[in-house]
Amino acid sequence: MNTSALSASNLLWALWFGTLACGLYLGVFRSMIDRIRAGLSPPPANDTSSGKVLDRLLLAPNHERPFHVESALLSALQLLLGFLLLDAVLPKMTGPGSPLLSLSLSFLAERFFSGILPRCFASGNRSSLHLKIGFPMVALARALAFPFSFVLHRLESVFASSSTAESSGKSEENEVADHIRTLAREGSNLDPEVAEIVGNTLEMGQLKVRDVMVSRKQVQILDATDSLERNLEIARSCGHTRLPLCEGDLDHCLGIIHVKHAFRLLGKEPLDLSLKAMTRAPARVSPEESLPIALRKMMLSKVHMALVGDEFGGIDGVITLEDVLEEVVGEIQDEFDSDEKDVEKVNEASWKISGLTPLHELPDELGIDEEEEDVASFGGLITREFGKIPEPSETLRMRNLDITVLQADDTSVILAEVRLINEVSEEEANG
Repeated sequence: MNTSALSASNLLWALWFGTLACGLYLGVFRSMIDRIRAGLSPPPANDTSSGKVLDRLLLAPNHERPFHVESALLSALQLLLGFLLLDAVLPKMTGPGSPLLSLSLSFLAERFFSGILPRCFASGNRSSLHLKIGFPMVALARALAFPFSFVLHRLESVFASSSTAESSGKSEENEVADHIRTLAREGSNLDPEVAEIVGNTLEMGQLKVRDVMVSRKQVQILDATDSLERNLEIARSCGHTRLPLCEGDLDHCLGIIHVKHAFRLLGKEPLDLSLKAMTRAPARVSPEESLPIALRKMMLSKVHMALVGDEFGGIDGVITLEDVLEEVVGEIQDEFDSDEKDVEKVNEASWKISGLTPLHELPDELGIDEEEEDVASFGGLITREFGKIPEPSETLRMRNLDITVLQADDTSVILAEVRLINEVSEEEANG
């Protein structure tokens, strides 16, 4: 065998073992994501490069397998290189007619290194070590597969309309949720309350952060420029467990304070005590993010409250785990919550509605589709239609709705009465 042939053979062997190693550690990352989503492994610490990669992968929907393009490319290379090498070596040992054996051994090697070993490493005690070792190989695999990923994503955008897929997904989720509720009503063994929770959980994927967030006007904050005694009094009397510490307003939030840490200051000398020292860095979500993705971010960050940022760098409001949980189990009342209802039905054709009511919680009879509006609350919708903050007793005609502002302050609509207008009856009366 001449030198050039030997060099080519060595290069092929090196490439094959390299693709097997990359496939192995790419499989470790994929197996770890599966284990975390299944609750078999805890989320990783994001203070390492591999931990940050896993965090980004966990933000994707559960049905999306990570690194699927990279994995397919490496598997194809492993099969091809393994077949070429084994088909050149095996005939010398077994004689001619061994292509099928070469292909079989190449396939077994690919499955062993990309399927069996990764699951063993991901479930072992040294999974964090394997993740650190595999990070450079995963980065290399992503770089090599980038042209293929780019082309495939472009093809996907051409052949699959995102709007059609989204509406289809929502329709399927609604059908499943309605079917579960129907089974409960028709006397199945499924408890009605459990059926309602399951149905709400399925429908939660349609909601966005802006649908359930608390607007900045409603957020009680602690001001770093105020005295310690003033802030402790607010924390004691407001009834909230967590409060943002800000410099003037929510746009300049320094962090989130848990009131139990603030109460530890009571009885101590106020000298040399600072609320800033007990703040926790706030998580930040986008108002257009889906609720499950925002929930996953908050769980990964281990926070109960997150800031909802806008596209200009400001803060629209906050979202809490309680807000998300209420979309599943219904309204959660505690001793600090008011018993007033956001939507009170006066009669068959009129309602009293709080200005803070999210659009998706409005009665269906009003015909207001929250997806078509660029505001999140009913008060915001009224303000937009008026073009200003309305005064109490001002009225507004919007489509087939007669809206009267009952209460308002300088910044928002507090309460309004909505009356459903029967167009046919009005025309007959005028005629």
